[in-house]
Amino acid sequence: MSASTLRPIVLINGTWSYPESWDEMTAALEQRGYEVHAPPLRYHDLPVMEGARSVAAVSLQDYADDFVELINGLDTPPIIVGWSMGGLIAQLVAQRVEHAGLMLLSPAPAAGMFSLYPTMFKIFYHHFMQWGFWKRPVYPVWDDFRSYVCNQHSEEDAADAFDQLKADSGKAYTEMVFWFLDSKKASKVYPERIKTPVLVVAGSDDLIVRTPIGRATAARFEHGKFVEFWEMDHILAMGEGLNRTMEAFDAWVLEKGLADNASS
Repeated sequence: MSASTLRPIVLINGTWSYPESWDEMTAALEQRGYEVHAPPLRYHDLPVMEGARSVAAVSLQDYADDFVELINGLDTPPIIVGWSMGGLIAQLVAQRVEHAGLMLLSPAPAAGMFSLYPTMFKIFYHHFMQWGFWKRPVYPVWDDFRSYVCNQHSEEDAADAFDQLKADSGKAYTEMVFWFLDSKKASKVYPERIKTPVLVVAGSDDLIVRTPIGRATAARFEHGKFVEFWEMDHILAMGEGLNRTMEAFDAWVLEKGLADNASS
């Protein structure tokens, strides 16, 4: 089998992500014979403080544009995989490009979806209490990350992940939270434009993107499917979370015929 016959997969990471976040999933997918593209979100490959200066005013549409350009340059329509905020970006991308399928790991809510859950409010309210929050970087906070994001993992694993996190875009978060004030509708997803199979997975104990958001997201699509992982948190592309994610992925691509190479 030549490299040109491999089904491409594009991975889109989320809030505070760092380039190595996808390493375990990239390896798992490559072992299955996929061609994996996992570039970091814009400015997420920079040192924390340098990246913070650059990323603060990046729009969701800026993030999406980068991946639209990547996908339009591929020879074969890919499976698009998005995690967290990347799950929302993946939908924004999928409605603009030809693709084979869409897999969303605990996707952030699109415009119009209910998201005012207490734990989600707790994680981000301090950012929105700052004047000029729409142009300030969003920084991770250890106590919140440990309690609401990596809450089912060991202290050691949580600390290792936290120490690699980056700052993220205040503009992107403003577009998500205050979508009703955004004239450009940056976080608006048009489900009718996505006709491919859509798989949404989420952890029952995910407190940064609550499980009902994943379930509601899947329900919006004509070919949507939702899978809930019991006693799992937000970390679905590493460790035990990855094991469950790949089990769901393998069953889904087999059911939908997405594992077949597009050309020979």
